Amino acid sequence: MAVSKITLLSTFLSISIFLYGQSPDEDQKISISFSNEPLQAALLRLDEASDHRLSYNPRVLPSGVILNQSFESEAPETILKEILGNTFELKHIGNYIIIQKANLTKKEKATFQLKGGVKDAATGKELMDVSIYEVNSLQSTLSNEKGEFDLEAETHFEEATFVISKRFYQDTVVRVSQLRALESPIVLKEEKITKGRKSIRERVNVLPSRLAKFFTSDKSRKNAQNVNFVDTRPFQFSLVPSIGTNRKLSSQVRNKVSLNLMAGYAYGVRGVEMGGLYNIDREEVRGIQVGGFGNTVGGEVHGLQAGGFINTTRDYVYGAQIAGFINVASDSVNGFQMGGFTNVTREIRGLQIAGFNNHTSNMAGFQLSGFINTTRLMDGFQLAGFMNVAKEVRGLQLSVVNIADSVASGMQFGLINISRKNGFISPALESDDVIPYRLSFRSGINRFYSVLSAGIRGDDYWSYGVGFGSRLFLRNKTTFFINPEFRWFNLAEGRIREDENNYLMRFNLNLGYQIFKRLSVTTGPSVNFYATNQLDETGEPIIDIAGRPFLDRSSGNSRYQLWIGYTVGVGF
Repeated sequence: MAVSKITLLSTFLSISIFLYGQSPDEDQKISISFSNEPLQAALLRLDEASDHRLSYNPRVLPSGVILNQSFESEAPETILKEILGNTFELKHIGNYIIIQKANLTKKEKATFQLKGGVKDAATGKELMDVSIYEVNSLQSTLSNEKGEFDLEAETHFEEATFVISKRFYQDTVVRVSQLRALESPIVLKEEKITKGRKSIRERVNVLPSRLAKFFTSDKSRKNAQNVNFVDTRPFQFSLVPSIGTNRKLSSQVRNKVSLNLMAGYAYGVRGVEMGGLYNIDREEVRGIQVGGFGNTVGGEVHGLQAGGFINTTRDYVYGAQIAGFINVASDSVNGFQMGGFTNVTREIRGLQIAGFNNHTSNMAGFQLSGFINTTRLMDGFQLAGFMNVAKEVRGLQLSVVNIADSVASGMQFGLINISRKNGFISPALESDDVIPYRLSFRSGINRFYSVLSAGIRGDDYWSYGVGFGSRLFLRNKTTFFINPEFRWFNLAEGRIREDENNYLMRFNLNLGYQIFKRLSVTTGPSVNFYATNQLDETGEPIIDIAGRPFLDRSSGNSRYQLWIGYTVGVGF
């Protein structure tokens, strides 16, 4: 079929308003009244009052419609829906609101063509990699190095709506009812953005991700940067990005149900998305997103995000983020984050579980890892197989090693507890009625600390033990203190055997005196409970440590003794 030159007759082209202003206020509210006003005149007035520009074909507007309505502080789109009814549908493209007659009865597809060139309005230079697309079929192309393009599109509508878009330039809309070639190139003006405001093209973008680049084509990424248009569709299916029902403009479509055989690339999801390998969404996901390998989202996630290997989210996660290896939420998680190896987020409110490592700036809830947890502010419960690290603790740290700059409230519970600003570390030499030579190591804060100990009694036996205690300062809180402690020891003559149990539990109630910052003395009575199954032929303990027990009982192969002793120590 021969392609004739395009004319501006209303038979072939609708009103196409070129965008010369600034980006519209997406939250704009206007007040307007219509009194005995024809529909077309009302649309012209609404176009003038709104930051948006209306594009429509006057031929499809119903004739004889007179409006008598008033609107107070309403969005332009809300007003249009009210005065046009459900026989028309609206599409937002940049600064445009495109009005087209709803396709209520499906017609046979017709083919439309737009052919021409694109230039810079200021310099006259040909523009390459300009996106040209039809808004209903989502068929698209890019201009070549000479700025030329040729696009055919099939649609069920009576006319085709083509949009010419390029990053940092203002969009142009052309509506065609036949095969047409442009007589002169389309010229694009640079887009002007008000200070402190970004156009949709400059909003958060997942394209820098190496995984996102691997799974998307160069054309798809260029379209994502150029096109200032978002459509919502009930269903899409793709083999890989760009090969699917949404074609190369899949990055501009928000889907309700999205199925990707291998990988998919979309603007967002409001429902369910499943991918055999990988799902990529530029903006938010609301609902369920499941990827066999992983998911990348450039906006928020509201619901469930599950990946066999990795999940990455640029904004908030409200719900659950689950991955076999790693979860990354660049902003915050409000809910549940579980990774087989590690989790990384700025802030979490809820539960964070990792097989190896959790990292967040602010933690409010429960942080659990097999090896290490790190956070700046911990307000809740931090549990790790080896180490917890926090800048400020307002809750409980439970691990072998706990490290914090300060413990504002709550406590640290572990073998080694370090609080740099309001804690202490104190090695000590001690002696008592059972172990005359013992070295102990205390760490934590005054209200709760841990104790590690090891000692000997000549060549007779040796001991090791753990415990916890508290230092309660009296009067001026710098000199005298009461020092209650509970400690557990295991005693052995030589090599420890699994079938030998010699357990000593001591409760000490000491009085302490802080001589200098690094020197203190403590002494006081202790209550001792000793349980052993290592007995001689007469039933007496082989390691006999009870001086004068006031309780001495035997039960089976075990002996239990209770007595009062003493402890004295020097701390450094």
